[in-house]
Amino acid sequence: MQKVAIIIPCYNEEKRIEQDKIAALLQHATADVYLCNDGSTDGTTAVLNSIAAQHPGRCFVIDYKKNSGKANTIYNSVNTLLANSGYTHIGYFDADFSTPAQEAIRMLQWIDKKPQNFIIGSRVLLLNSDIKRKTYRHIIGRFIVTIVNLKFKLGIYDTQCGAKIFPAHIAAVAFSKPFNTSWLFDIELFIRLQKSGLLKLGKELPLKEWKDVDGSKLGWKTSFKILKEIYTLYKL
Repeated sequence: MQKVAIIIPCYNEEKRIEQDKIAALLQHATADVYLCNDGSTDGTTAVLNSIAAQHPGRCFVIDYKKNSGKANTIYNSVNTLLANSGYTHIGYFDADFSTPAQEAIRMLQWIDKKPQNFIIGSRVLLLNSDIKRKTYRHIIGRFIVTIVNLKFKLGIYDTQCGAKIFPAHIAAVAFSKPFNTSWLFDIELFIRLQKSGLLKLGKELPLKEWKDVDGSKLGWKTSFKILKEIYTLYKL
């Protein structure tokens, strides 16, 4: 049995994070959950502490006082766990549970069978799947993957899905230094693994269910920032 930590980055998630979904994950999986507060300015801190208090020994809060963005929050949290915890695997999922708890559990079960590999969720609309993405988000995602693969040829269908689990030694390489990008840090992570010869150990798992949740911080205006970050990736 693997010892897995799941990081959930949280910024102003007071109205979106749901205790019952975290409870469902903890009830049916052996992974520990780390609720990582990214300097929220609303009541997120109190909500996270309340959730953790209901699951002692399984759910923990890492409270960053200053907002630094999702990429930095995950980077700092992964390295904290690598240094202090003894976990065999470390992953991260979005606070809105757009990837439902049952899909996270399915990914954890896959890791139990193939602990040497890393796994990423993939939002592929297949027969009898229930993938509900906003059209503009799907278009932005396909554009990103197409442009990035012209140079890097990662061979990944969905780089941006916020559901990923890595063996500790692969996480140590993927998060070896701070990211140069914020919106596209996942791609930067995969480029590092490609350069280290570790990308071949990855597996994309088509999700059976995924849903865009209201309140997402990604919109059309973000496209200009993404274009700038694509340029940054090309300069790596």
